[in-house]
Amino acid sequence: MEDTSAGANWLQELLSLMGYATSVDIRLAEVSPEQVTAGSRNYWLEINSDGLQEQQIQRLIGKDGIVIDSLQYLSSILLNRHLPSEIAETENRNFYTVELNGYRSNRIADLQALAENAVQQVRETQTEFVIKQLSSADRRHIHQLLEGFPDIETHSQGREPNRHLIVKLVQS
Repeated sequence: MEDTSAGANWLQELLSLMGYATSVDIRLAEVSPEQVTAGSRNYWLEINSDGLQEQQIQRLIGKDGIVIDSLQYLSSILLNRHLPSEIAETENRNFYTVELNGYRSNRIADLQALAENAVQQVRETQTEFVIKQLSSADRRHIHQLLEGFPDIETHSQGREPNRHLIVKLVQS
């Protein structure tokens, strides 16, 4: 099965097994070269919300996005399982983003604003900024967003479910 349809077909089948009669569209996302390694691609798997009731949509997203994050995690793991483990961790790995009813796009915009606010606070106060209660996917996204700031560094600290992200100035 071709990469361009494998993700959509897999997710559509999973949703069907879960009792959701819907379709899944797939598109190749445009990303900057530093976001994805050479040879890999970033696919967006968009669950068609037409025909789904609001309650079904909310169940598929889950509290704080936990269900849609889990679907995205499973997609990335299972759709890259054909790769040797050392490659799956780095190059030629496909990335899958699961979208439903604008949730992921809105969440990314919220994380962007949160990251920008953290940078502003760190620069103004010269102290670290702690961001709590993020999923591992959200923490990873903020780490990636802030990689482009040469004066800022990030790291995660603590253990799940109390793991948090620290944003601070680079120590010279």
